[in-house]
Amino acid sequence: MEALAFLFSLFLLSIDGFIIGFIFGLKKIRIELLTLTVISIFTALVMLVALFFGNVAGEFIPTYAIKVLSGVLLISIGAYQLMSAPPIYQPSFLIRLAIIINIDGLAYGVQAGLAGRSYSFAFFVGVFLFIAIVFGVVQGNTIKNPLILRYIAILPGVIFIVLGLSKFIF
Repeated sequence: MEALAFLFSLFLLSIDGFIIGFIFGLKKIRIELLTLTVISIFTALVMLVALFFGNVAGEFIPTYAIKVLSGVLLISIGAYQLMSAPPIYQPSFLIRLAIIINIDGLAYGVQAGLAGRSYSFAFFVGVFLFIAIVFGVVQGNTIKNPLILRYIAILPGVIFIVLGLSKFIF
């Protein structure tokens, strides 16, 4: 049962990466392998710090506040995408995106640290995020649905907003 919970946690933490990769795939934007590797390593390090922090002082942190902040940031990115003509998918934005992906991961890491989860979990989070982004890009590139392609300009903004709203619901 513990292994199933472990895999389910990894899946949940990599959903954001899949959706972001899917958006990049729809837009036919390449993510450099080095950039993707850096984002994945950064994610693993954030999770490692969060696990440590959760083990040490996690009882004093309002994790709900971190989740709300993540939702607000994702909604803001979506709104910016819908209202802005210039693309936000530039290399510097990928770094900001990596930070945003990790905000809710930070909250989960603190909670996992409180539960005594192993530090090796951080490594697997980075690997699963890498795989999820790559899989998302591949899936986004293969979409041939005319309806999706017709509304491709607004789709990323809408997806970011929905993803942000999901932070308030789940």
